[in-house]
Amino acid sequence: MKTNFKASILTMSTLFTALSVFAQNSPVVSGKVAQAGNKPVEFATVTLLKAKDSSLVKGAVADINGKFDFEQVKAGNYLVSAVAIGMERGYSKVFTVNGANLQLPDLLLNTAAKNLKGVEVAAKKAFIEQKADKLVVNVESSIATAGGTALEALEKSPTITVDKDGNISMKGKGGVLILIDGKQTNMSPTDLAEMLKNMPATNLDQIELMTNPSAKYDAAGNAGIINLKLKKNTNYGTNGSLSLGGAYGLRPRYNGGLNLNHRNAKFNVFGSYNFNHREQKNTLEVDRSFSQDNQTRVFDQFSDMKQVSDYHGGKIGADYFLNKRNTIGVMVDLAMGNPRFPSYATTYMGTSAGVDSILKTQMDYKGNWKRGAYNLNYRGILDSTGKELNVDLDYARNSDRQNTFLYTNSHSIIGKALGGDTSSSRQPSIIDIKTAKVDYVHPLKNKAKLEAGFKLSFVKTDNDARFDTLKGNNWIFDDNRSNHFIYKENINAAYVNFSKQFEKLYVQVGLRGEYTHINTTSSSYKKQQVADVKNDSSYLNLFPSMAMTYKLNPKHSLGFTYSRRIERPGYDDMNPFEFYLDRYTSESGNPYLRPSYTNSVELSHTFKEFLVTSIGYSHTKDMVTKVLEAGIDPKTGDTVMLKYKYTNVAKADRLNLNVSLPFPITKWWNTFTSVSLNYNMFETVVNNDLVKLSSFNFFGRTQHTFTFSKTLSGEVTYFYLSPQVTEHGLWHMAAMGSLDLGIQKKILKNKGSLKLNVTDLLGTNKFRGSFDNAGQHSVVRNTYDARQIRINFTYRFGNTNVKAARTRQTGLEAEQERVKSN
Repeated sequence: MKTNFKASILTMSTLFTALSVFAQNSPVVSGKVAQAGNKPVEFATVTLLKAKDSSLVKGAVADINGKFDFEQVKAGNYLVSAVAIGMERGYSKVFTVNGANLQLPDLLLNTAAKNLKGVEVAAKKAFIEQKADKLVVNVESSIATAGGTALEALEKSPTITVDKDGNISMKGKGGVLILIDGKQTNMSPTDLAEMLKNMPATNLDQIELMTNPSAKYDAAGNAGIINLKLKKNTNYGTNGSLSLGGAYGLRPRYNGGLNLNHRNAKFNVFGSYNFNHREQKNTLEVDRSFSQDNQTRVFDQFSDMKQVSDYHGGKIGADYFLNKRNTIGVMVDLAMGNPRFPSYATTYMGTSAGVDSILKTQMDYKGNWKRGAYNLNYRGILDSTGKELNVDLDYARNSDRQNTFLYTNSHSIIGKALGGDTSSSRQPSIIDIKTAKVDYVHPLKNKAKLEAGFKLSFVKTDNDARFDTLKGNNWIFDDNRSNHFIYKENINAAYVNFSKQFEKLYVQVGLRGEYTHINTTSSSYKKQQVADVKNDSSYLNLFPSMAMTYKLNPKHSLGFTYSRRIERPGYDDMNPFEFYLDRYTSESGNPYLRPSYTNSVELSHTFKEFLVTSIGYSHTKDMVTKVLEAGIDPKTGDTVMLKYKYTNVAKADRLNLNVSLPFPITKWWNTFTSVSLNYNMFETVVNNDLVKLSSFNFFGRTQHTFTFSKTLSGEVTYFYLSPQVTEHGLWHMAAMGSLDLGIQKKILKNKGSLKLNVTDLLGTNKFRGSFDNAGQHSVVRNTYDARQIRINFTYRFGNTNVKAARTRQTGLEAEQERVKSN
């Protein structure tokens, strides 16, 4: 291991000069092993044979993309043979090598027709697969994710971290664009995390991680794209799967899901339903101190929260195959939830000499959100050369109703009543999204391809926050806090993307242009009259991208990627209404938020298609994050207020080194380990003070799987995150980690599986952080029931004659990510 690491570092030092070594004198015979649908056959065994007598000349193993090379081939006549598990052996036509490099036509393999009665051969996918343009996590291959949530499955993925508020980072960078089946959720980061907490992990098939996506994808997402692919049965006939699970930490949780599919030569009809009930105990401690009237004031708050929520999600769709080249389809995706967060907080207030008063706060939060997304699509293969046209028309509506009751009461240390406050809020929100998207693929000669397309999107959000205060027995409209916020956005985008495979060099370049027009209206009710604050703006942006891969030899390849991306503020992050946690703590949006822009470069080295080392740098202008700042109560003039407010950080610079190593120790023991070294630097202004923060940090995750028998396996996973300055909130965070154990038993003739696991065995997965600003020192400790015991049962039924169904990427990707829902 130590030798491999040194070799990787030495190889990385050659990245800047490697592209000068472009050609070799010895002739190389290259090719690709593929199957039906032009899909690559991964790791096929390939042999080079003499045409005269079929005697063996050389052997090779195809890579994950089905590609192979034979170097230093002497002049003569040859043929190539290839074979893979479950496939019939295939042979190429005879070809001649005459001293020049030679690219062979794709060698096609057919599925083995032999039927083994009474024997079922099932190949288990690796937990992690390294693709050319992305990292793929096969969720079902992990025991530790069973019985958990989609967010927990995502958190166990390489290079991914999730903070206490549910903000998701990839390779130490926030601003990740989350797609579900190629579509965006249009939720704020916190509320997207809330939805993923309610979605069972058994609903996920794969997680795709893309650091620098091509121009084909929306430019949103400063850190890249994460695509969560839901399970969709791809078999002929009628088939499906059933899953049931439960967990217990400090509170119970349970979930269930059903996937059904029916497919014949003309139709493919599919549907799914998932339910999840989750209860969670959460404790939050906030200690802060500041100077006032020549003495040190102290506020120590302890909150006990019980989070309860039910999630229902369903999808139904159909594809109609007009003929072999043309398909039309429809899809409806529905989800709803009703989170409830009752909490009780006690705040001890005083000076460094002792407590002089106590504030008690009771908050009862009830939410009810619904999401509906509707898609009409067309796919056409225009001719035999592979020209392809995809059209998507989408409409989505997200509605959210949040009702909060807040009661506060304070008394002196000797029990004298000092006053109380009772308030309520109703915050309905409706977000409508309409998109139209067209993508065209045009193959060119000599392994080149041109892609182009355009997208139109129209978004309108309507947020009406009403606050009332109880005076005696009457509710009085609170004009200081109430606000009506309307946001309209239109984005017109177009892109072009070119790619070409040379002998050893793969190049992809693209350019995306987006013209954005925004109109906002904020209506406040101060002084009993409506005062509108309007903002009307437009801007045009260009987003170039580039990717290059150069194969030095069969063992070593080098890569380079560059992209410019944008992170637009979440719709509700710009809503200026204030949400009060207690009398002295509030949270608000910021209607003056600007989009942030990130330029990223990454250099990578791959050794034997499994050891991947990369180094990357990114610079972000106007990064959006939520920080603590001192404030003044608009009603009482109290200066001890503390506000959580979204703001634009002036700039952020990040440097990271990542190493991913899947490694088989023995036939029954496999590991996958990924480590990241990061340096982050942030600069912003809070309360008119310049704040500069920076930190080095380390993140590591290692997963070990053990195969005890054909039906019994085990898993051990551990992650560690070192102390650092967090991107979200700029906290000085303490170290955290988690040790998870799991075991799996296949039952019911391998059609069913039973998984049992324990998460956070050591109780180290909890947040500790501090923040200093404007003379205030704040310390936060957040603990939740991460330690759980979970059990999950999955059963598959129906026809097992696999026939691949198409997947869709609709036009809602960039908009759904920014919607707030619970």
